[in-house]
Amino acid sequence: MLIVILAAGTRGDVQPAIALGVGLRARGHRVRLFVGAEFGTWVASHGLEVATASFAIREMMQSPIGRAWAEEGTNPLRQVRLMKALIDAFPAATDDAWAACQGADAIIGSFTTDVYATSIAEKLGVPQLSAWLQPPFVPTREGTATNNAPLPGRRSVLNALFTRFAVEPVMWRLYGAQDARLRRETLGLPPQGWSRVRSTLARTPKLLGYSRHVVPHPPDWPATLHTTGYWFLDEGRDWTPPPDLARFLAADSPPVYIGFGSMTAEDAPRLTRLIVEAVGRAGVRAVLHGGWAGLGSGELPPAIFPLDAAPHEWLFPRLAAVVHHGGAGTTAAGLRAGIPTVTVPHLGDQPFWGRRVAELGAGPRPIPKGRLTAERLAAAIRQAVDDPVMRQRAGALGAAIRAEDGIATAVTQIERVLGGPRGEGV
Repeated sequence: MLIVILAAGTRGDVQPAIALGVGLRARGHRVRLFVGAEFGTWVASHGLEVATASFAIREMMQSPIGRAWAEEGTNPLRQVRLMKALIDAFPAATDDAWAACQGADAIIGSFTTDVYATSIAEKLGVPQLSAWLQPPFVPTREGTATNNAPLPGRRSVLNALFTRFAVEPVMWRLYGAQDARLRRETLGLPPQGWSRVRSTLARTPKLLGYSRHVVPHPPDWPATLHTTGYWFLDEGRDWTPPPDLARFLAADSPPVYIGFGSMTAEDAPRLTRLIVEAVGRAGVRAVLHGGWAGLGSGELPPAIFPLDAAPHEWLFPRLAAVVHHGGAGTTAAGLRAGIPTVTVPHLGDQPFWGRRVAELGAGPRPIPKGRLTAERLAAAIRQAVDDPVMRQRAGALGAAIRAEDGIATAVTQIERVLGGPRGEGV
């Protein structure tokens, strides 16, 4: 049986998908991942089949539209316009996904692929599931599980209504045109509207790859939704650091990590200078990850170590705190390490994760990218390092997350849908 996981996205989207694929493969399934061109070798190194898009995700994020999105993505209306423009600039994604699904016995989509995955599954006549790394656009009264909830953290019918009429249709606005073109030009299917897609997705089993301790599972969600726990790949626990990094970590008290992962920047030198000033104001040492923004390319003070790459599961437990963009994967890694998290949301679901970290007491209030200053960042770092209650809450949350086995839970749910360990019911 061949399960195809449509994991088109940044590293934070691909890494959990690889972990899930490895878990499925261990149960005897064939697994193929559809990813951006730059991730193909990485996927294959884990023994999974791979189908790559005809473009690199990094190319998307470093395009003028991608850079603008990273700079202005915390404004919801501006975010949707920029994201749609970015999606429309790479129309080959749907055809690439169709090619990746050839021979599939089941398809697992995601936020970025669910709409046109409904069409591909319809054409192939195979089951469709969905894997989300954030709370899905399914109405609930619980503000803790609603992205951009009008009443975050509170229980109210307003949260459900907002999701139903304001948030859910965003998926169709973003991907509807691509789905229509795919059905017309490639699949030979009649057109479908949002109401039909919404009805299909409402019946689609959804695996939520995050912890109930971070986002409690709402009691008013349908039985098709399953919060499984995080999907950690853990490929770097036995990683050997370069000598200069090992010396830096051992030289003094634990430093903080600062890095914005796959986010790009319009002016990386300016952002680097801001970070250097904040680290100096906070009086801490820091490991600065260059990431796709290319931070730290110039001369840095001795208190800051320029980091090209290091596995989060190895590095984070050795630190005092982490500062990052609030991506789902990096947030998960920081919380599991049991250390406070400072978030600087750029776009997408990052403001949601920043809000949840603060509501859980595991980090200061998030600082949106557009409001980032050296003074604000320094104050947040000092709070994360010095606040004993915050450190205790982060430690307790980390222990709870480490006790979960999200991959095993997700694989069990997938097999229930597909009819057995090797999908005998399909």
